[in-house]
Amino acid sequence: MNKKTRAWIPVWAIIIASVLIAFEYGKVPPAAPNMMEVLGISYTTQGLMMTMFSIAAVVMALFGGALMDRFGARKVVSIALLVSIVGNVVGLFWTSDVGILVTRALEGCGYGAAMTAGPGIIAMWYEPKKRGLANGVWGANVGFAMMIVTLSATPIMENSNWTGMWIFGLIGAVLAFMLVVVCVKAPAESERKDLEETTGVKEDTEKHGVLWGYLAPLSLLSAVMFFLVGGATDAFNAFTIPFLNVENGWSEGAANMCATIAAAGMLVGGTTMGVVLARTKDKGMLLFVDMLVCAIGLFLWFNLNIGVVGTYIIAFVLGCFLGAAPTVFFAMAPEVARSPKTVGAATAVVVLGQNGGTLAVPALVGMILDSAGYSAAAVAMGALSLVACAICLFAFRRIYNKSKRVTLE
Repeated sequence: MNKKTRAWIPVWAIIIASVLIAFEYGKVPPAAPNMMEVLGISYTTQGLMMTMFSIAAVVMALFGGALMDRFGARKVVSIALLVSIVGNVVGLFWTSDVGILVTRALEGCGYGAAMTAGPGIIAMWYEPKKRGLANGVWGANVGFAMMIVTLSATPIMENSNWTGMWIFGLIGAVLAFMLVVVCVKAPAESERKDLEETTGVKEDTEKHGVLWGYLAPLSLLSAVMFFLVGGATDAFNAFTIPFLNVENGWSEGAANMCATIAAAGMLVGGTTMGVVLARTKDKGMLLFVDMLVCAIGLFLWFNLNIGVVGTYIIAFVLGCFLGAAPTVFFAMAPEVARSPKTVGAATAVVVLGQNGGTLAVPALVGMILDSAGYSAAAVAMGALSLVACAICLFAFRRIYNKSKRVTLE
């Protein structure tokens, strides 16, 4: 078995594991109506189920990043996935509001750890020019998971109750755990492909405290941009169906189809961006252009009234650009770390920005919708993305290009 073949084993194992553990994230919406009927949960509890999961993922990413730098990704991710499995099993029986929320927090641990580990593992095994497809698929991993969950939910819920979705999530978590334990590992130090590419200072990390890895300037800027444009994307996902169905009078089926087309665009965009990014020298400009198109599309989206076919086309194109940005943030996380030994910490900061946007921006946009309507919400979403563009053009790109020149010298 040659080196290239061996490299694909851990890389694709963590990618597939991230898709499988994301079933835990996506199982709630299809199960929620039945849980409200059978368990009597409220809308507030339903919202808190996603919130607790995301908070746990953020906490696990922050602490897990440093732990992975110290003990290795396989050990940390395996333990976190085991915690998710325990939470899932307990959640089948502890069905009070408190029990549901506690077990959702446990389930979020494995998700946060897997999402933090992936970019570093890809970078260890592949030099930048060969990471395109892997980074592209990684950037679209949650989208792949959501499509699988959505397609599986209808037959599951037709033949069972909410527990069917919990068992579906449990199967995903167990398979993810097995993949990580058996297949994920780091290459020998002499074979690592990421040792010479980090843009930070080449210092011994032992001379610095734990926060040194987390406070890498480019990682922090990436997290802020991901918070802004990723959060706006989450708001797009959250409110597109109500906009088309309630505001524009579309049928529920047509509105759902538009959301599905947009999601397909995100998958195409994320995967394509991975390939393009690996062949692009000015990565900062590529990210800027992508986010600028996102901003323009978001300014327009909640003001559209052009018919079904035209909206479908725009949804797909906008989805391509919205889905491309996460690929860039995750793919560049190892490069913007301060040293190869702080890649986990740098990625954790990026994941924090991603999940922070998921928690904050849709809520903000929802409040704007309640008070001022969809046009005002579109302005807010577009403006957030424009701020991300400004950060990229005037700060991130300049620092990144300067750091790359220093590294080459």
